[in-house]
Amino acid sequence: MLETLDKSTFAGVRVIELAQFVFVPGGGAILADLGAEVIKIEEPKGGDPYRSLKINDGRQTGSANLAMEQNNRGKKSLAIDLKSPEGREVFLKLIETADVFLTSIRPAAIERLGLGIEALRERNPQLIYVRGNGTGFRGAEANRAGYDASCFWARGGFAEVLRPKTYDQPISPRPALGDHAGSANIALGIAAALFRRERTGVASVIDVSLLSTATWILSADLVLSRIPGYNEMVANQNVSRQPLTRAYRCADDRWIQLMFLDPDRYWPGLCERLGRPELAGDPRYATVDQRAAHGLELYDVLSQAFATRPARAWGEAFAGWDAPWEFIQTIPEVAEDPQVRANGHFFDVEVSDGTKVELVTGPVFVDGSAAPANPRRAPLKGEHTEELLSGAGLDAATLDRLRTAGVIV
Repeated sequence: MLETLDKSTFAGVRVIELAQFVFVPGGGAILADLGAEVIKIEEPKGGDPYRSLKINDGRQTGSANLAMEQNNRGKKSLAIDLKSPEGREVFLKLIETADVFLTSIRPAAIERLGLGIEALRERNPQLIYVRGNGTGFRGAEANRAGYDASCFWARGGFAEVLRPKTYDQPISPRPALGDHAGSANIALGIAAALFRRERTGVASVIDVSLLSTATWILSADLVLSRIPGYNEMVANQNVSRQPLTRAYRCADDRWIQLMFLDPDRYWPGLCERLGRPELAGDPRYATVDQRAAHGLELYDVLSQAFATRPARAWGEAFAGWDAPWEFIQTIPEVAEDPQVRANGHFFDVEVSDGTKVELVTGPVFVDGSAAPANPRRAPLKGEHTEELLSGAGLDAATLDRLRTAGVIV
């Protein structure tokens, strides 16, 4: 029995997803990877706008929209007009069969559709209702438009925290950085709600925002920010104070990152491997406080030492040393990293024309694997409409009539 369940943690769970772009659909993708049936509801004419988004970032590669595949693999698609009375009623029939409703539609808009918490609970009292938005569901700005770059990166503080002080303008975020961090929180919330309902019979409302995701990730900074003088502390987080938790340039312009949070343990070994054993006995660098007091000087010494050899040579010198250091990698290098490959962070999926593409797994490994047991591509718009509505009891004549009226595709 265990063998059949090991990659189907959420087998038998039905999730109805009314969501667009990445943040919330990414959470649905994680649930689909873990065995849930995730039904993506799309508008009949255009579907999820993410299907056709054009921002010149290379998402359309050959026959595959890789961003769409990454965030919607393993789902089913039902294209239905929720603004029509018939479409809404058909949708509510599906809600009666669901465990989870998952949406990114803003509160005012979802109420206009008649799909708020109370309306759906009337049809399914045990429904877990899950919402994701930009700034949270309380306060004056609960209906504010929000995306990754605006609510997570900008308002959440990342643009400022990560901006080098020598830059005169903010740096740009990587695509979907906050979206994918938030999608893991969505999946966690659903898992917690399913567990609670199983144990107590109580169906929860789960809220996750891009802003809440940012505050959690930056919680170390935010907690410290309540200390008087925090801004001055931040200004002093520079190379002169922490020379053993910095990145250093090698002779070939590669960078090596040291992260010696227990510096006394690693300091002698570092000196030996740098070919500077005399530094270990230098009284200026003998203790944590002394190294901080002479931090800028020590940073220069270490910078000069690392600059004498290429990264490959430092890798050989540090090989076998049980210490926390890593080379800073490019994205293509991360994709080919032996540890990434050994742990199965990628899996293959065949898209609609037969082309195979590689997608990235979710972050959680169940019994040694994070990849879906049976990888399936993202659905075409409305691909499963007939299958799902036939399963809900609609006969062929009704489906033809709804299709002719434009209610479904």
